[in-house]
Amino acid sequence: MDSLTHIALGAAIAEVTIGKKIGNKALLIGAVAGNIPDFDSVISAFLNPVYALLFHRGISHSFFLLILLAPIVSYLLSKIDKDSRMRYVDWLWLIALPWLSHILVDIFNTYGTGVFEPFSNARVSYDSVAIVDVFLLAVMIPVFAILWFMNKGNAKRRVFAWLSISFLILYFGLSVVIKEKLESTIKKELAVNRVEYTRIRTAPLPLTNLIWMVVVEDSLSFKVEQRNILNINKPLQKTDLVKNHQLMDTADYYEVDKIKEFTKGFYTVEQTSNGFKIYDIRYSSLAMEYPEAYVFTFNIVKAGDVVQLGRSHPKRSLTFEKIKLYFGRLLE
Repeated sequence: MDSLTHIALGAAIAEVTIGKKIGNKALLIGAVAGNIPDFDSVISAFLNPVYALLFHRGISHSFFLLILLAPIVSYLLSKIDKDSRMRYVDWLWLIALPWLSHILVDIFNTYGTGVFEPFSNARVSYDSVAIVDVFLLAVMIPVFAILWFMNKGNAKRRVFAWLSISFLILYFGLSVVIKEKLESTIKKELAVNRVEYTRIRTAPLPLTNLIWMVVVEDSLSFKVEQRNILNINKPLQKTDLVKNHQLMDTADYYEVDKIKEFTKGFYTVEQTSNGFKIYDIRYSSLAMEYPEAYVFTFNIVKAGDVVQLGRSHPKRSLTFEKIKLYFGRLLE
């Protein structure tokens, strides 16, 4: 999820645990603790693009690192801030619970989270909530502001905090229901039309969970469309993307293998004059047409036996014009 959601959720969790004791100091520490896993972005900037790709949301988002470091960080804080109102266990809850919330929330995004590292490299992703969701922000950020300016002795602080946490849980639960309903609808349509396929993948577009991308894979291509869940039986757009995986059948490079692993096989290939472009199709930006709609593009340049991979920065097309068109499509 985006940093603002993690900040607001971490602060809300801190309020319901320790806020009654130390007020806004709990909100501030909870907000920081809720973003601890994403400090891996600082390190990723200095890594080889392939290592950076897999390091982000890797061990930093694992249960192992949480169990290992949360007690240490809590102990250090208890020694630095000798607040008589706080016991060690209070510091532990204040650090561990927002940290845990970050890991659990990120599982619902598409990127994939290495919750079991270093024991397993498997990336867990349920793909039911966009990384940036305005409905979440519209609730979580105002609640954070209310908590910050409300007197710590006011009993309504905990009520607001619990309401925001409950809203987030319900919202994520609703996203699961929407995803299951959408995939059930798609499978029924494919069965009626006797369309053969190997895999189906669904994920919401940025901003809300109202418009979703649907990817239906067969042996040669990916059939990509968008569905407005307010009118779930009517595709908004359909595009056929040829895989072209055979262009890299002989490319036996570590960098290429890791990109394939990262995309979980949901990628297309385009040959260039000096290498390849690999497009990750698990995501979609707000753009309607491809290749503009691709979020992650990996440029691979070959020079003899040397392969150079350019760093890929996500492009979600979050411009005013694209956002306007996006909300206009909700009425279609």
